Amino acid sequence: MSRDQRDHVCAKQAICFECFKDGVDRARARREAWAQRDLPFDAAAPRLTPRAIAHRQQMLDHLSRLARRA
Repeated sequence: MSRDQRDHVCAKQAICFECFKDGVDRARARREAWAQRDLPFDAAAPRLTPRAIAHRQQMLDHLSRLARRA
């Protein structure tokens, strides 16, 4: 332990604001990393097959016809 560390207020059973803030920041970073572990951002979006695209187009056409009737 260097002289600066021994003389630091946190070495004498108190905690300074800088050390407290560093601890809070580390805890916040861990919480945010944990909360984002299951988010799907890393996975690539699945490609739609021509059949899936045709089905979606059919659904949109149907909804358009219903909207025109209303």
